[in-house]
Amino acid sequence: MAWIILIFALLSMYAMGSSIFFLFKEILKKNDELVRKIVFDAMAMSFVIIVLLHIVQMIIRVVHFNKTGQDINLVVTPGLAIYLLGERSLHLESFGVDLGIFAICLLINRLRYRL
Repeated sequence: MAWIILIFALLSMYAMGSSIFFLFKEILKKNDELVRKIVFDAMAMSFVIIVLLHIVQMIIRVVHFNKTGQDINLVVTPGLAIYLLGERSLHLESFGVDLGIFAICLLINRLRYRL
């Protein structure tokens, strides 16, 4: 689990850095059409994947709750509560997963359009 969290942390940093760099260049009007297409396609792809991930997780949670009466979080937790800040528990935060998925989509689009 620690390796998955490390990978998503690195992907999240890449996504944040790329997004800030893209926005900075966009404000200065220095992005060309290919860069815009890569980023916007990655945003669209990641949005669809994130929505599907949340729908599947929601359906599984409802079915599991109806069968067992217990609520579960499979892959993505809804967020760390403030009262749990002092505790150390390994889990995937939903914001980090969303950024990780965006980073994967961005890498795929950069490879696809650069070839």
